[in-house]
Parts: sequence; structure tokens; C-alpha cells
Amino acid sequence: MFQSNDLDCARERVAQKFCNHRLDIIGDRKSFRVTHNHAPGEMISLNYISYGADVLIDPGELGDFYLIQMPVSGTATVRNGSREFITNRSIASVLNADLATRMKWWQGCAQLLIQVRKAPLHAFAMRLLDRDIPGPLIFDPLVDFSRPEMQAWRRLANSLFQAAERKTASAGSGIQNVLYEQHLLELFLRSQPSNMSLFFDDRRQGAAPRHLKRAEEFIRAHAALPIGLHEIAGAAGVAPRTLQLAYRNAFGISPLRALTRERMRRARFDLVASEATVTDVALKWGFTHFGRFAAEYRHEFGELPRETRQARHGLGRATHEMA
Repeated sequence: MFQSNDLDCARERVAQKFCNHRLDIIGDRKSFRVTHNHAPGEMISLNYISYGADVLIDPGELGDFYLIQMPVSGTATVRNGSREFITNRSIASVLNADLATRMKWWQGCAQLLIQVRKAPLHAFAMRLLDRDIPGPLIFDPLVDFSRPEMQAWRRLANSLFQAAERKTASAGSGIQNVLYEQHLLELFLRSQPSNMSLFFDDRRQGAAPRHLKRAEEFIRAHAALPIGLHEIAGAAGVAPRTLQLAYRNAFGISPLRALTRERMRRARFDLVASEATVTDVALKWGFTHFGRFAAEYRHEFGELPRETRQARHGLGRATHEMA
């Protein structure tokens, strides 16, 4: 795309592919030199950026895209939402579109960046899960490459960068194979912790009986309403006892337990993705006994609802302070 020693030029040219942002040199200005390489795609784009010097980057909320950043040299200090940490070759970052971002790239830092368009990712995630996702996807912003799942994802991402690097400037078409993009995004959605990770527990191998599928669809569509076993069985087109046996054989739980788990997962999703209070979320999903809700929530997720609410911006605790 370009190389430049001019701060204003660099800020403007990078903003053309990403978003408006604050860019300041906070170290030795003599080492400042920006390099930006770019390969476009359908849902994603591939990028390489280095600034040379210590720089402060403050885009606020990215808005309509997520950004996965993988250092190939040097380090960066990243804050996304309330989470702060240092990235290097072993720790990458994913900047959530709906959370404010502030970063310091230290001298010698160069990163590979995968820009993911927000709307197509959201639609793709809904197709993948076969369910509506009513709020924003919020990822844990820290990407740990020591995890085997993320090592596999990194190999796939690197292969796409290598393919883009081999293309000549005259080709100019960037990434052409949508299937590779979808594979990359599906693996990321399945492997990187987020507020939708808990819904993957529902995915089963093989075809389910039609009445079970109808029951699941009814539970998902009406989880916020005062429904019970008879309503679920009626929607499935079978007797309540038949449905109970089918659920026990397929899932090892009852239909009502499946309903409670669906409501509990929706509650957790809302606590991470929205500003709603714990009380409002509990009432929304039919939990009127707050002590019982808190106890069952902790049994299901290993933490109290208020702890999820407090950590909503990072899905975890900060590991480093912004230097």
C-alpha cells in the first residue's frame, strides 16, 4: 500500500483501510517509518503494518469490523474494553468492534492483521450455530497461541498470508477463495473464547429426530416466555412422556432442564454483550428467585452473575497494566 516517514500521511493512509484514529509518536521520531501491505477479500482482508518507532494508537470503538493482530516481531500493549495485556509472537489480540481500543506498539513491532467485517461475521456465526444471536459477538481479546486449537488456526492464517505474499502486484485480486475465509473464521469462532462459545455445546453429530429438532427450535424461539413441558411437546408434535424419553436418550437431560440451560446461556450472553443489570437479565429470562439463579449460574459457569458482569469487557482479568 505505502511506506512513509510522515506521521500525518501515515495516519490518513491507514485510516482509509481501517478507521479514523489517533496516532502519536511517543519515542524517538528518527526511527518512525510506516509500512502497510494489504490484500483484500470478501469477509476479511490481510494486512502487514510496522511503524518503526514507539507509537500510541487510539481508534476508540472500531465500529464495523474486528481486528486480529499477530506480532511477527517486537511487542505491543493492548487495551480492548477493560482488558489490558502485552502481545508478542506467542500472544496475539482480537479487537472487539464494540469495545474501545487503545494500544502502544513498541519500537520494532511489526504485525500481521486480519480485518474481519462485523456484519458478515455475525451472519456467518448465526448460520454456523443455526440460531439467532441477538447481541454483539464479544471475544476474549487475548489470543493464546500456546493452545493447540489456536496453533492450528495460526497455521491456517499463515498459509493465507503466504499465498497473498506470492501474488504479484499485477494480479491485484487479493484473496479469492471464500471457502478458505469461511474455514478460517469458523475455526476462530470455535477456538477463541467468546460469549457465543457456550452455544457450541449444543452442536451434535448426525441427524436428530424431527420431533427433537422441532422441540429445540421451539425452546430457542420462546425461551423468554412462560412455557413448560406441555407447550414444548405440543410444538414437537409428540406426547410429553415421549419427548421426555427422547431428550433423556439424546442429551441425558429433561426438556425442562434443556429450557433452563437455554435461558441460562441467554442470560450469560446478555451479561457479556449488554449493559443490563444482573437483576434485569435474570427477570428477562424468567429467573425470579435471585439467590437460586446465582447458585445455578455458578454451578453452570463456575462464577457468579455479578462476576461475569464485572468482567464483561474482557471475558477475564487483565494480565498486564498499560505501560
